[in-house]
Amino acid sequence: MNQLISFDIKAEFGFLKKPDTNEPMYLTFNMIHKPFVLGLLGAILGKKGFEENNVLPEYYRELQHIQIGIAPINSEKGNFPKTVIKYNNSTGAANATSIENIKGKIGATLNIVEQTLVNPSYRIYLLTDNQELITRIKNQEAIFLPYLGKNDFSLWWDKVKNYNYQIFNPDNSYKVCSLFTKKMILKEGKQIDEEVPVWEMDFSGEEFIYFERLPTGYDEDLYQYIYKPFVYTTFKLNKDYKIDNLYQLDNGEVIQLF
Repeated sequence: MNQLISFDIKAEFGFLKKPDTNEPMYLTFNMIHKPFVLGLLGAILGKKGFEENNVLPEYYRELQHIQIGIAPINSEKGNFPKTVIKYNNSTGAANATSIENIKGKIGATLNIVEQTLVNPSYRIYLLTDNQELITRIKNQEAIFLPYLGKNDFSLWWDKVKNYNYQIFNPDNSYKVCSLFTKKMILKEGKQIDEEVPVWEMDFSGEEFIYFERLPTGYDEDLYQYIYKPFVYTTFKLNKDYKIDNLYQLDNGEVIQLF
């Protein structure tokens, strides 16, 4: 039987590397994303990670069906502070792509510059029937040490909660307390932003809208991220703006699971 739970994760630092940036600085996603959360769940359960090219890891194959929701905690309008960390890698292997290159680069030094999240924390929602996973989360147990993007940045979690829930169909304007995917439509064969009214723009000075394009899974042919546009906002949404997979919790909050 499916259960909906949440737990809060936190770390002193985090680095969620964007795969499309490597010069002159490695950049990080601001928000965690579903592939990362599945990796975290895999570490909790002791599932294997990436071991060979063109083969998706065990944790992803077995856990990708789990529906998750994500909300930042203690963020500045959806953003977390970031700093830049510089360090040197003199092993030679870091900037080599083959055995021959490694042999030729021994003693070389690679200067690395990374954008790094400071004190990131997120609430993770899970809808799953995996009782072992639920029990381990509640007991704060993990087979492998979880970390936030790099094994230097260990993370921990607490505040595990259970919820009663129901599918949410709005009949008035409403707020979504988690990240949600921005709908897209097709026009003249091209994908464009949804044109129907979305927000009820009632400013009091504290409202905000945060956007980020985030991975939702892997393309099983190309072994690259699949992306969707996400929104996090304190604005109410138009009741006619329909979002898939909305759930109302017994505390009154509305979240999206994907």
